[in-house]
Amino acid sequence: MKISFVETDKGLENEVFVDDTYIGTVNADIWKGKWMMKPYFNHYINRDLIKRIRYNSFYKAGKALAKLYSDTVVSSDEDENDTQEFDMRGIFKRRRP
Repeated sequence: MKISFVETDKGLENEVFVDDTYIGTVNADIWKGKWMMKPYFNHYINRDLIKRIRYNSFYKAGKALAKLYSDTVVSSDEDENDTQEFDMRGIFKRRRP
């Protein structure tokens, strides 16, 4: 997994890419000197919780965003492809008493 950052907004925001896929941004809170992540994908964690978590650097916030992405999006894609075959031949036959 390759994580890359593109600095925007005069260094107050960084776009985060995982394997050349845009996953969101990390923004600086200039008053507190901390960074927070803003995911661009659907995830199962409460958005208020995401807003409260702060990081000391853009790199740590970007790594946390990439981990959230890999835990939710990548793992759910792998689960969809994991199927098993079932023998359905006898299920819809008419049952006779």
